[in-house]
Amino acid sequence: MEIKLVCPRCGNRQTDTGRMVSICGCGTPFLVDHYVGKYGSELVKIFSSRPRGVWRYHEFLPGLKANPVSIGEGGTFLHLSEGLGRQIGLRRLYIKNEATNPTGAFTDRGASIELTRSVEIGIQKILCVASGNLAVSIAGYSAKAGIPCSIYLKQGVEQVKLLQALAYDAEVFLTSDPSLTTRLLQDSIDYHLVTCLNPLLIEGYKTCMLEILEQFDWSPPNWISIPIGTGSHLTACWKALREVERADLLKDSLPRIVGSQISSCAPIAEAYKKNKDNVEPLKVGRIIFPDIAEPNPPWAYTALKAVRELGGAILTVDEEQLIDAIRVLAKNEGILAEPAAAVALAGLIDAVDSGIIKRDESVVYIVTGSGMKDPTIIQSFAEKKNFTDLGREKKIGFTKKKILELLIEKPLHGYMIQKELALRHGIRVSLPTIYEHLRDLQMVGLIQQSFSSRGKSKRPRKEYHVTGMGREAYRRLS
Repeated sequence: MEIKLVCPRCGNRQTDTGRMVSICGCGTPFLVDHYVGKYGSELVKIFSSRPRGVWRYHEFLPGLKANPVSIGEGGTFLHLSEGLGRQIGLRRLYIKNEATNPTGAFTDRGASIELTRSVEIGIQKILCVASGNLAVSIAGYSAKAGIPCSIYLKQGVEQVKLLQALAYDAEVFLTSDPSLTTRLLQDSIDYHLVTCLNPLLIEGYKTCMLEILEQFDWSPPNWISIPIGTGSHLTACWKALREVERADLLKDSLPRIVGSQISSCAPIAEAYKKNKDNVEPLKVGRIIFPDIAEPNPPWAYTALKAVRELGGAILTVDEEQLIDAIRVLAKNEGILAEPAAAVALAGLIDAVDSGIIKRDESVVYIVTGSGMKDPTIIQSFAEKKNFTDLGREKKIGFTKKKILELLIEKPLHGYMIQKELALRHGIRVSLPTIYEHLRDLQMVGLIQQSFSSRGKSKRPRKEYHVTGMGREAYRRLS
């Protein structure tokens, strides 16, 4: 089946017959040009007759003929948050918990549509170049579809996400330059390439907003709070709102958007502040939160367009605010969010405190992914206490202090830590002892571990890097 595409910037149109042409000549990713064909109460009746989930909204999705590749994505819980609402000063705060999707993130919605299309057109192999959550979703849904899958992850990806992909029997590679990897792979005719640019992913993501609207009986809340990385989820929410508006489903005005980015990598927020339509790609060093930090976000144009059309704001938050948001959400609601999801809560708290959002307005905060995808971040607040006491109580002695000093300079693996301690400080200890020290430091949240590629073979290798809490502990102990 042909799928019609349209550029949201210049209006250029394309027809897809199998291999997606993801980017228009003007540099903007294509969107699916969708015509619903039904309106108002007729659609409400149709939706209510179907099971909950992504495919409940068939009329808003591409008309694929293959049986859906589905493992229970969508239909996630939305509830009134009394505890967290009181804590941050909102009377009508609702939480949409996307962490309950099958692989633990909202990206499962897009993966279901993408893999269904792949089955329909007879794809024999999937390649995916993406950040952690999307790659994990594609790996899981490829396994369900019975299609071999290889994924290319950013170096520094969280360990759990890499292990998830391996559990789904995906072939895993690590890359320091995803955009270069994409260019090298995109010309092959032997497989189907999936990146965050694929417009069918947006079609799946937008069902999150459709569910929210239906859960509000088609009377939208005043605000939606959403994290921004590539800009794809925000683009999908905007697209869903415009489509339901055309289908005459809404009983009230469209919601406004508060989007949030991590301050260490916030090109969309910077463009919003400067009233620009395009971002200036950033050159950043080591990215601590790869699933939310995108130096050159491909969906920036539509993300900026969404917030300007709907009204709202794009804010930035720092690492400490993010970690505090994870803690506050877990303590008040029993929901553990990953850092990429907590960015939106940290931004929401800022928006309420600054008066952007009024305390009597209704807000939906979308938890986009599970905190179990990054358990090391939990340690950084679960063990948080006075740093002077921490150093004394946990016996952070000379060797551990020197390990922190090395990791502040750059991430290292165990053998290199052993070697540098001997060469630079005359500390000669066995490798098992090094790993005991590393485990102790990790247990109190002073360091984290991640995986990086190992030379040309690109085999994953464990590296350790210091956390913000670890830097502060080192400063206090010095």
